[in-house]
Formats: sequence, C-alpha cells, structure tokens
Amino acid sequence: KQWYQRRVAITAGNLRRHLISTMRAFIFLAIVGVALGRNLCKGVKNKDVKDMWSIARSGAIAILGGSCPSFDLDSVAFSGACKNIVKQSTCYGIQAKETYGSGVVNYGTLAADVPNMEALGNLACDEAEGCYNQVRAAIQNCMDANENFVADTVAAAEAAYQQNFESMVSDFAAKNSGTFFGDIASMAQSRFTSAADIQEFLEDIITDRVVADAKAAAEQAASLAQAWCDSDCTSQSADFLEGIFTYMNGGECSDAKQFCGECQNRAAEYFSDNALPCCVENVVQKGIEAYDYVVENYSESIQNYRDQLVEQISDAAYSEALAVKDKVVEQFNCVADVYNGNRPACA
Repeated sequence: KQWYQRRVAITAGNLRRHLISTMRAFIFLAIVGVALGRNLCKGVKNKDVKDMWSIARSGAIAILGGSCPSFDLDSVAFSGACKNIVKQSTCYGIQAKETYGSGVVNYGTLAADVPNMEALGNLACDEAEGCYNQVRAAIQNCMDANENFVADTVAAAEAAYQQNFESMVSDFAAKNSGTFFGDIASMAQSRFTSAADIQEFLEDIITDRVVADAKAAAEQAASLAQAWCDSDCTSQSADFLEGIFTYMNGGECSDAKQFCGECQNRAAEYFSDNALPCCVENVVQKGIEAYDYVVENYSESIQNYRDQLVEQISDAAYSEALAVKDKVVEQFNCVADVYNGNRPACA
C-alpha cells in the first residue's frame, strides 16, 4: 500500500504545478473553506485566478473529455453552488504560495494567517455540502451516460501521466537514487507499470473489512464535521490559535518547524491561562481513538508493508528515513507533553 501511496504523492507533486487550481479548490473544500463577509481575493490579481482556472480546464478536458464529453468544469466548479467557495479557495492558494513559498515561517506568520483559515473554515460549513452535491451530480451524469466511465477515465489519466509526467518521475528517481524518495520512486515505477497493476494491488488489500471500516470512518468524519460547524468551532479554535501563535512568536522561538525547547515553553505558559476549546478537544480524542483502532486492527499488515519496503530500499535511504522519523517523533512528543499537561476541564 505504501508503494502506491508514495507514487501518488510523488506524481501529485508534478501534477500540482499543472492542475493547481483544481487541487487547491478541493483540498481546501475538504479541510477548511471561507466566511461570508471576508474576501480572500482582495489583493489577488484576477488574471492569476483566470490562469489557474484555464489550467484546470485543460486538465479536465484531458482526463474527462473522452469519457464524459458533456462535462463542463465551468458549470460544475466555477458557477452555482461552487462559485464562491472555489474562487475564494483559489485566491487563498495564491496568497498561501506567497506566504509560505520561501523563507523561514515563524509562529507570527501562522498567527497572521489564522483569520484567513477561519474564513475558509466558516465558508466550508456554509457551502461545502452544496458544492459537493453539485460535483457529485455532474459525475453521476457522466456515469449514467457512459457505462465504462470509470475505466475510460482511468485510461485517460494513465495516458496523461505517461505522456506528461512519467519521464519526470524517472528523472527524479535517477537523480535521487540512494535517497529515500528516490528509491521509493524507482520501486513504484517497477511495481506499477499501468493502472491495471494499481487496480490489482488495491484489490488484494481492500478487503470487505477495510471497506466497512472506511465507510464507518467517513460517517464518523461527517458527524464530527457537522458538530464542528454547529458549535462554531472554527471561530473558537481560530481565537485560540491566533492567541497561542502570537504568544509563542519571538525570542528563540523563531521557526515554526521547531516546537521543542523555547516554543514548547511558551506554549505551555499560554495554556496555563487559556484552555483548549472543548470542541477541539473532542476532535482530538476522536482522532486518538481512530489511531488506536488502526494500530489494534491493522498493525500486522502495516508491519508487513514496512518490512517489504525496507527490503527493497538502500541502506542509505533507510537511514535517511529513520533520521526523519526520529525528528518527527521528537517534535510530536513535545507537543504531546504540552497537550497532556494542559487538557481542558471538559476532557
């Protein structure tokens, strides 16, 4: 499974440059979204938005033009129930690229961006469902008109990958041989030579139990999202995050990639007088429960995939992966220490 996920991740890095408008729109629909009354397109050139949408149109034609000739990205994503949320999400993506694209990001940078993320979250609560239904209806129309829609679309996507991106992935693998991501790219290309290979691999690992668990997880996520919106948790969490990021920023806490040390101490100080919102605590606990369930029920499978991966990458790549893992675990443990020592009364 990790082979497939890594290949998707590497390929997505290239696709994002060419389909950035569509990617950003749906990423932000799924995670955050925009509050009515706050215009995230202020200061963004209309030409930049149009350029992104033009690229998205080209991508839609390449992937869906043959399997669903009636599909019109403008009517599906750029108008109706999706018009506002897609445009605002696109504008946020343009601004985010400028904000986070270069230089050191500190907690002051994050604090300044919180109102934008709050705006996105509130719009998702108001409009994401309607936009999703609009997109779903369009895809259903494609499926009704073409009984081979899914197969034809996959074939078109495979052809687009081979024509435009396969050489890029090969070059990346060759230039980064002996590194973790270079070895993963090479291994993925050897294992998955076509969409049929990916389908066969997925059929082997997606059992009835996996499907049932995925369905249950989706239902739980939808319930959590509804509770989040109903309790105005986006604004509650935004107030908390803006406050703690502002308090943490300064002195030796000057890089948002680093939490342990001075940043951790400042965060703990802020928590002493400011409780984490209970609606956020509820989501955190649900996340912990989900993690525990996965570990309890799928640890053997995960270990098997890990062992297969280790066998096929170089020693240097494995050492690199371990070093990254150690850094991530170190930072995570520092965050966990602050959280566990300052849980709200509702916990």
